[in-house]
Amino acid sequence: MSTQASDLLTRANNALIHYPRFNDLHRSIRMCQELSVLAGEPQCMVLEGVTGAGKSTLVQAYAASFPRRETGEGTIIPVLYVETPSPATVKGLAARMLEAMGDPAAQRGTLWSMNSRLVHYGGQCQVQLVALDDFHHLIDRETNRVLAEVSDWLKVLIKEMNKPFLVVGVEGKVDLILHNNKQLSRLFAVRETLEPFRWEPSDIETIREFALFVKCAEEGLGMSLADELKREEWLQRLFMATDGIVGNVMNLIRCAALLAQQEQVTLLTREIMGRAFDIRLRKHVPPRSANPFTDVPQPEAALPAASADPANSTNNRSRRRKDVEESPTEVLRAS
Repeated sequence: MSTQASDLLTRANNALIHYPRFNDLHRSIRMCQELSVLAGEPQCMVLEGVTGAGKSTLVQAYAASFPRRETGEGTIIPVLYVETPSPATVKGLAARMLEAMGDPAAQRGTLWSMNSRLVHYGGQCQVQLVALDDFHHLIDRETNRVLAEVSDWLKVLIKEMNKPFLVVGVEGKVDLILHNNKQLSRLFAVRETLEPFRWEPSDIETIREFALFVKCAEEGLGMSLADELKREEWLQRLFMATDGIVGNVMNLIRCAALLAQQEQVTLLTREIMGRAFDIRLRKHVPPRSANPFTDVPQPEAALPAASADPANSTNNRSRRRKDVEESPTEVLRAS
């Protein structure tokens, strides 16, 4: 990865860290981490979401806020981030965790020996939380069956390590794993879902939230959408291009920002966004004949033109509607 691309990725991820929806989930994770210390037993959490929702980015950012450090007594790892191997096996997952804690013999020894070292290193490294990403790998791809041996082992490990676990995976699949292991399920009292953005003119908060996210992404990357289109039309096209999925939005804007850097321009134009869409998203979103940035949207495909005042955004979607409803365009004009 080039220095430019790496810098853009860092800035984009930093923008996500400060986004309200991500902040709320970070607080939920932190609460589980702190309550585990107070309760003296692990308070575990599930984070689900569709592919591209931003789950891995969110959890990696959380882990990065508790960096590992070297001391005279050894390595301190407050948050241990681990990607579940595929295919998932007991020894494979144990080895992956030991490797993340710096065990030079991570893949050696009997399972009993590996379990013993996991408990030992968990205490020695002062681990406060274990984050298992790609937890849906505990479902066999070929048979679609839950790998009961792995889930049973994990249940015992959580109790022996006495550390809270955060498991992260595709929506519906994590719930299936836990449903098939009631004892494991009882350890995970907190269940959160990271959903794609919605665009519902009847619910102004959905529009405000998407507008705020786009603004955070622009500020994080240090580049703005050009003023050749009205703001509501930009957001309409962005939503059409990405289906409101965080990963799609970030991949599109990061690619466009890199193209703009290469051309030494400071604004994201329709032409640049169109090229970025063809490069990064055309093959990864539901088939459509038009490029939302370079082609004129068909009337039947067009979304209501709308935006929002990001400063007044909220994540509480159950909040009561205002007595006097605002139209999407009025929301934009008030910003």
